[in-house]
Amino acid sequence: MTNQVLEPAITEFRNFNVCPHCESNGQEAFLSRLSEGMPMISRSDGRNFHLLLADRPLPYPAERVAGPTRTISVCFWYAYGKGMNTTKSTVVILDPLAGPRETFYRQIEFVADVLADELLRRRELAVFYNLQGNTILELSY
Repeated sequence: MTNQVLEPAITEFRNFNVCPHCESNGQEAFLSRLSEGMPMISRSDGRNFHLLLADRPLPYPAERVAGPTRTISVCFWYAYGKGMNTTKSTVVILDPLAGPRETFYRQIEFVADVLADELLRRRELAVFYNLQGNTILELSY
């Protein structure tokens, strides 16, 4: 089953290390990631949620027997609501655009914008998505 996800959101806060959502809810506001070697890609409306790129992009599938692949997976962590006690994950698979590394980061920024919009509308994200062109499809597995 696939569902098409809508347009990217314009969120109030972008690419922060100190989370306005956590601050407003009295939680630890400093966001940490698995890989600090990438630019911070994060989104928040300052009240209801935060979303951040959790790790560097990884080959997909990751199994070595699959052989070389151009497909990449990116994992985002997010929390929605006040007094949130759990951080959830969502994974997006994509084919990186040809060109400079900056183009690839813009592609991940686009994914973050779309996921932020989806989070605002649904209050949670699916576990797995696939970016095809400018369309993000929710995947069931």
